[in-house]
Amino acid sequence: MERVWTVTDSMGNPHQIMFKKGFGGAKCIVDGDTYKMKSKNWVVWMADHQISIPGAECNLVVIGNKIRLAVNGTYLEDGTPYEPIRNIPGWINVLTLLNFVYAWFMFGIIGFLIAFLLDLLTYKLCLSKKITLGMIIQIALLVVMLVLTVAVFILA
Repeated sequence: MERVWTVTDSMGNPHQIMFKKGFGGAKCIVDGDTYKMKSKNWVVWMADHQISIPGAECNLVVIGNKIRLAVNGTYLEDGTPYEPIRNIPGWINVLTLLNFVYAWFMFGIIGFLIAFLLDLLTYKLCLSKKITLGMIIQIALLVVMLVLTVAVFILA
């Protein structure tokens, strides 16, 4: 995966900014200088890398497969204002992992698919700053799975 932008500084000099993701990890390359990027989360690949160019403050924002460049507080693709990415709370990661493993072992492929889809929804909500709704989904999923497990054991 590779994306390339050309940004002009305050003196009219063009600068090339490139994002590459491959076997060696993710890299931000600015005018030939390579900088390693690290994810802020162990479940979803998230990074916000600041790039200083004379007369232009750039932020390379990567969330999953979505790669965007903001120059002077505005994203180049759509002109929306830049907002720093937020970290996903650790308890969301723990709840999604717990639900995922529990659903896989207790309900097989159907439980796996349901948990996977709800985990994706939870991360999407958390990234759009609706953390409370994400928490409600994960707790409701856990409660439903526990109730279904008890019902299966009672009926067996």
